[in-house]
Amino acid sequence: MQNLPGTVLPTEDITQGFGVLHPSIRATNGLTLAQVCTITGLEQSTIQNWIKRGWVAHPENKRYGEYQLARIMIINMLRSSLQLDNIAYLLRFVNGEADDRRDDIIPDSVLYTRLCVVADTCEKNEIIRSEEIRRTVADTLEDYTEPYPGAKEKLTLALTAMTLAFIASEIRKDAEQLFEEIVGQ
Repeated sequence: MQNLPGTVLPTEDITQGFGVLHPSIRATNGLTLAQVCTITGLEQSTIQNWIKRGWVAHPENKRYGEYQLARIMIINMLRSSLQLDNIAYLLRFVNGEADDRRDDIIPDSVLYTRLCVVADTCEKNEIIRSEEIRRTVADTLEDYTEPYPGAKEKLTLALTAMTLAFIASEIRKDAEQLFEEIVGQ
């Protein structure tokens, strides 16, 4: 069993992505900051800093909806391998400013789920080469309908970069775990 990427929640199937959390968010009309921290393992100050920097939209009535939570989870899952400014740039490249959804080419919750699907496919098939990852991303986006010409290519580029970053972070974790074993001998 592994954690849902960007969270501390154990799951049997990461391909469910945001779907695991969607019912809870709908039923509670959003999550409190404390609940988001519990789900992600992040400190309140970290999330508030990301909001202040404009990387995550402000909560509505102190409740975090799917857009905020998905974005927080994406940032959290990529931050061990990419600089935070680069993650924010990738998210802006795909969906513009965090507080304005009118220019989004894909909802952040769907982006997160697609990222989970690609990551899982790459892991199961032991794919780590960028060209193979790009093909896997293209296959995952086959049914994507772009809101304007060129949106699919933007999404493909960003999702490929995110997948590479996620795989790099997983390899780094494996290396650190192996190092711990070596040190323990």
